Amino acid sequence: MDDFTINSNRLIRSTSMFLLYEYDFFWAFLIVSSVIPILAFLISGVLAPISKGPEKLSSYESGIEPIGDAWLQFRIRYYMFALVFVVFDVETVFLYPWAMSFDVLGVSVFIEALIFVLILISSNNKKKITKIETVMNSIIEFPLLDRTTQNSVISTTSSDLSNWSRLSSLWPLLYGTSCCFIEFASLIGSRFDFDRYGLVPRSSPRQADLILTAGTVTMKMAPSLVRLYEQMPEPKYVIAMGACTITGGCSVPILILIPVDVYLPGCPPKPEAVIDAITKLRKKISREIYEDRIRSQQENRCFTTSHKFRVGCSTHTGNYDQELLYQPPSTSEIPPEIFFKYKSSVASHELVN
Repeated sequence: MDDFTINSNRLIRSTSMFLLYEYDFFWAFLIVSSVIPILAFLISGVLAPISKGPEKLSSYESGIEPIGDAWLQFRIRYYMFALVFVVFDVETVFLYPWAMSFDVLGVSVFIEALIFVLILISSNNKKKITKIETVMNSIIEFPLLDRTTQNSVISTTSSDLSNWSRLSSLWPLLYGTSCCFIEFASLIGSRFDFDRYGLVPRSSPRQADLILTAGTVTMKMAPSLVRLYEQMPEPKYVIAMGACTITGGCSVPILILIPVDVYLPGCPPKPEAVIDAITKLRKKISREIYEDRIRSQQENRCFTTSHKFRVGCSTHTGNYDQELLYQPPSTSEIPPEIFFKYKSSVASHELVN
């Protein structure tokens, strides 16, 4: 073997060792950025069951046409959004390339998203990469409720992974009907910056995980609220914001329409209180097991769209509508046998008490 071949082998060996030891973080995240999307495609149907409800197939979406698959429950954007947002601490506006469903945007956009991930990796320093585990663990505490892998090499479960992905990428459907929504709108600005929690406001229920009801829910708005809730993919969460939404006031309390996860009292609540409610919801998501939540929702349903609302006559006519006023029947219109029977029963009831 000549000297040129020996020197070439040494150069290749030294170069490979340099790349492996000096740029180990680059190769690690290159593998992660390629393995996690593939695994998300393969096991997306296992992590969450696919449900095709009739309301999810409806075209009613707050005045816009349907976007994407209505019954797609667990998307790849959970993993990509949570991973890149936590690791690189980028704003949510840069996460839109992979934030949608894969079959809606196509292969080309997905490849562009991977290229963007590689650019982020190459521009990141090694010191920040070494603190990834500390940052991820300091976000929220993960109590392992599903103790099924105690004797395994893997120290976590699929429930913990899916919970971490969902709490890092909550997309709210803004449902503001009254003055409480003014306080929530201030969260979108730079002062409170709710993008740091991974919240991206959506106008379509098919792309939302969280519905935040702010304001009075009247009988006229109740069917729309229930329909929007039914069109949201599982898993979905509800935050009731404001005293009118929680108690109902002169209208409908939201609890009799849809299940509520977090109550946020106030008239109106401050933006700091909304952030606290979102933090409590994130902690609740981290502790839950997905199968138990689906089972409890199927057993304890509060309301379905099969209910029919009773529409009454309008009272805004300027005059009192005598038909809507209660008029007790006079004793002359009641038959004697029924009148004396009722009178004797009331007298005996009073004597007993």
